[in-house]
Amino acid sequence: MQSILKTEKIFVLADDRERKSNVSFYLKEFGVLVNFKRLEIGDFIISENTCIERKSSDDFVSSIIDGRIFKQAEEMKKCYERPLIIIEGNNTNGRITENAYKAAIASLIMNFGLNVLTVENEKETARMIYFLAKKEQEDFSKHIVIKGKKKPKDVKEMQQFFLSSLPGVSNIISQRMLEKFGSVKNLVNASEKELESIKGLKKKNAKMIYQIFNERW
Repeated sequence: MQSILKTEKIFVLADDRERKSNVSFYLKEFGVLVNFKRLEIGDFIISENTCIERKSSDDFVSSIIDGRIFKQAEEMKKCYERPLIIIEGNNTNGRITENAYKAAIASLIMNFGLNVLTVENEKETARMIYFLAKKEQEDFSKHIVIKGKKKPKDVKEMQQFFLSSLPGVSNIISQRMLEKFGSVKNLVNASEKELESIKGLKKKNAKMIYQIFNERW
């Protein structure tokens, strides 16, 4: 599911649970137009390509312990080409080891392809979101695409939904696949080299997708 908003100002779409947070307050202080909506994925959306999950260091540690962060990372990567996690603070409070903390960050970067930033406080989170949104909305379209977990209904959406389940394939890349090959059938029959030519798809993921389509059970 997705809907699209457009604005001429620097615009951030925030989860409505962030309405009373200091981050939203500081964003408004920086002159950002902040709109609120219940988001199924991420806490802030700054473009059709980029969503941001914001966590305090304490919440980040909790999400490592219960495994929630990795489920969130998987959903973010499926729906957005450039997902980002911002962690406020760097204190484990002795709940997990420093090695486990760093290993989780390494996994988010290497296994899920997320960018991870650490800042000092909520004001620095807002400042970072401001500069990211400013850069993103200068260089690309000012469309904000809201994506969720609801299963698609029409055939085209179902095609994208299916392709987005493949390794390294975001919603944007699945759209590029369909634009290039015209149908899922043509994509399945594509060579590994043709898959590698898809913009944004990593070579290792192209190889894995080719193996998924071609190796015998």
